[in-house]
Amino acid sequence: MNDFTGSHTSVLLPAASISLFVKDEGIRQAAQSLKEDWRFARVKIEITDGDVESAIAYYASHPSPDLVMVETLEITDGFAGRLEILGGNCAETTAAVVVGPINDVYLYRKLIDMGVSDYLVKPLTRDVLAGVFSKILTERLGSQNSKLIACIGAKGGVGTSSLSYLLSDVSANVLQQKTIILDAAGGWSYLSVAMGGDTVTNLHEVARASASTDKDSFARMIIPAGDKLSFLGTGAEPLMEDSIPAESFELIVNRLMQTYPVVIVDLSGAAIDIRRNILARANHVMIVSTPTLASLRSTRGLLQEAKSIRGDKEDGLHIVLNQKGIGSGFEVSENDMATALKIKPELVISFLPKIFGASEAQGKALSKISGSADILAAVKKFMEEKIGLSLERAAVTTDGGQKSGLLDGLLNKVKKK
Repeated sequence: MNDFTGSHTSVLLPAASISLFVKDEGIRQAAQSLKEDWRFARVKIEITDGDVESAIAYYASHPSPDLVMVETLEITDGFAGRLEILGGNCAETTAAVVVGPINDVYLYRKLIDMGVSDYLVKPLTRDVLAGVFSKILTERLGSQNSKLIACIGAKGGVGTSSLSYLLSDVSANVLQQKTIILDAAGGWSYLSVAMGGDTVTNLHEVARASASTDKDSFARMIIPAGDKLSFLGTGAEPLMEDSIPAESFELIVNRLMQTYPVVIVDLSGAAIDIRRNILARANHVMIVSTPTLASLRSTRGLLQEAKSIRGDKEDGLHIVLNQKGIGSGFEVSENDMATALKIKPELVISFLPKIFGASEAQGKALSKISGSADILAAVKKFMEEKIGLSLERAAVTTDGGQKSGLLDGLLNKVKKK
């Protein structure tokens, strides 16, 4: 029922389609306003002055959307029957939301049991619609609690890839979250080597597998690096080959988020369109800098651009100061960063070449290297306080299968008749 009062997500939603068959003018206006919401920039919203009968007639000869909302003025056994017919006209992956006239717990439970995603009662505000639609579209990608974490450097050589590996290490081996890391650099990626594994595929092949229903071929491209940690074994493409389009890379991310509660993307070598896409969509963005003036100036510019891409919101943007101490006497102090450059790092990592060098040379996680306890403790605290991960709130994993639509329950009833 419509007790949702806030948006389910503050990031760009995946490409999807929503159709509303409603007569209430307030609902139509609220839905129309979502077309101007940056989070729904890739969501196609169609609004029809109609009801369940209109939806049945339309989808008898047209493809169904990802989500359909129908309004009814009365809830009777006859309406339930019409919902079953609508389910028969829609794809199994289509989700359904019903808007009704009364707030009735028994009715709500009955509709949910039939396979309806949600039952809402008028009046419906823009925020309620945004929250319900966002929740459903996000759940279609897998676990609604999955976190997409992107790492991007203010400039080259600041240690973005190393930070990506460190975050995945702490997430999986310290906080016990089922985690996967992937690199968007194509043939320039050395993720497989750093993780102590083999390069088995390229991004083009992974994108094709992501769009197919062959679970086994996709699974073979994922390499385990521990009980909770895996990585995508890409990097086999030629160095001078063009990257895949941003839409194809998003297919990969979508598929991974069906199975992994934590997905970490290294954007240090990514194409610009992929960077923009993931920066807009990620739950958390790590902007990596060193304490040099040139790097920090670039950080300030990148922070503003990332904020603009994310709808002028700073939520989820984190500055990481890496390699502190590498240029002792020539570094910008944290006080000067805050006053002159308006930059305040949320995570500071000291320059420890022996520890990081040993990790890279041996192909071992930093948590397996002697002397890394202080670094791990600092990153663990950051991920608990800023990212929301912890041992006590270990995310629930999914089975990795394709999400069935919420109208699937209706279709099953039809098939049994």
